[in-house]
Amino acid sequence: IEKDIYLPDDILYYDDLSRAHFLKTTLEQSKVNAKKMLENKIYTCDNHSWSTDDDFSFLPVFVGTLMNSSSVVHYEGTCFKSMTFTMEAAGTDSIRVTIDAKDKKSLMCREALFLSTTSRHHLEYMFFSKKHVLTFKNMAADDMIDLNLAGLRMYMFCNGVADSFVSVFSTIKLFLGGLGVNPKWPIIGSHVPEYMEKANVHFLNESMGWSLEKRDVVEVDLDESEIHDGDFLAITRLDGLDEIIMWGTGGHIGHSTVALTLDGELNIVESQDAWYWPKHKIQRNPYKQWVQYAKNCDFHVMVLPLKDEYRQKFNRTAAIEWFESVEGMPYGYHNFLFSWIDTVEDNYPPALPKDFIAIAFEMFGELMPSVIETFFLQAMNHRLGTQGLDFHQVVTEAAKRNTTMLQLMAEPELDGWWYSDGYSYVCSCFVVGVYKAAGLFGDMEINAVEFTPKDVYQLDIFNATAELPQKCKDADPGLPYCQILGKYRMTLPGYSTVSAYPHMNENCASIAPDYVRPDGC
Repeated sequence: IEKDIYLPDDILYYDDLSRAHFLKTTLEQSKVNAKKMLENKIYTCDNHSWSTDDDFSFLPVFVGTLMNSSSVVHYEGTCFKSMTFTMEAAGTDSIRVTIDAKDKKSLMCREALFLSTTSRHHLEYMFFSKKHVLTFKNMAADDMIDLNLAGLRMYMFCNGVADSFVSVFSTIKLFLGGLGVNPKWPIIGSHVPEYMEKANVHFLNESMGWSLEKRDVVEVDLDESEIHDGDFLAITRLDGLDEIIMWGTGGHIGHSTVALTLDGELNIVESQDAWYWPKHKIQRNPYKQWVQYAKNCDFHVMVLPLKDEYRQKFNRTAAIEWFESVEGMPYGYHNFLFSWIDTVEDNYPPALPKDFIAIAFEMFGELMPSVIETFFLQAMNHRLGTQGLDFHQVVTEAAKRNTTMLQLMAEPELDGWWYSDGYSYVCSCFVVGVYKAAGLFGDMEINAVEFTPKDVYQLDIFNATAELPQKCKDADPGLPYCQILGKYRMTLPGYSTVSAYPHMNENCASIAPDYVRPDGC
């Protein structure tokens, strides 16, 4: 059986059309997963019964690496007793992979393979006991260099849901997109295309039951004199990334910033690394300039005012001192996931089965070791009190302590952990860092790096009964805050309802669709 495969550019990170399609397929797959879980039809490799309506692979296993025409890999699959893999060049931009599958174990079984280079991947199903010849076309010069260096890596799926794994693989790529590992990424516009906007509106409705309401007014001109130090600017962008964050955490926003007067001028300070934003890292921008940036990239922005007692308590001098100590540090990729993941199994949405996360990181560790070192391994080493351990060494060391990878990931992130490039703050953690430095929590033991965007706006430090300017009331009757930008009206369930307490948000569940927050978590 011969087959030509034209590999698409791996551009899910920045391509709006790809992300729109990803949201659609993710919704469909989450419904499939939920049904299979209810029917106990997600299998393991120990269960040797297959059915024609099940995709293969709850747990992928490493098969081997093809480096050149002289390398041969032999493997026994879940469906075929004998499988032989070889690879050869098929031109300047193509390779030919031959898989000789023999001795089928049962009539209806099939094999599911995941073939991957650093930047390209392909899922292939095989049903027949034959020689399968896959010719991978249109590979760029960088891909051929990568093949010569790292080879073609092959994984095999055990009996379960392969499509779920591919969904997770794609989801993680969304979060890795800002790390600059692919020099082929093009420059893109900052506005959200209409089709992407519609895809996200549909996604939020289907995945979270949130039906967005269009506004008659898309901009409220709030003067900087009407914003004070410590006021929280809660943000949503309908770009697919914020929505995945929202789906995972149960929040209605995906980005967080805070107002702070610096050198006599109101600034918005934040931790930011989006491709559409003109500046990166922990930064300051004068309010008026920031609003223009926000308009350019179609932000929905709400201004949440501090309660009077917290406004009086806000120590601007201390907040500025702390901000200047972290200004210019990189966005917090090191602990991006770990303000969200607090429990072993109660933080994952249906399309992200918990067992896939560590496995996907292991695979990425083989393909992009420097990225996984930044995104995952440094945080795991901090939890173990070790330095420089790779993925397999982390797994081994955790096992010696009777700890699984899921348990290790769920351990609290701690303020003060110094990573390879400084302290690590994502947007919401940075805002809480400002609040902590400004004295809003007093002497409480609070880890800012454990706060998601939802955790921030649910703090009861905001004035839910503030007297808003009339222009805000006219634009959004009934909202307890002023929404200054956005086509859709943004609601914040649980706004200003959770009182601060020591070690808050260190072990909180976030199970869709209700996202009930246990007391004292």
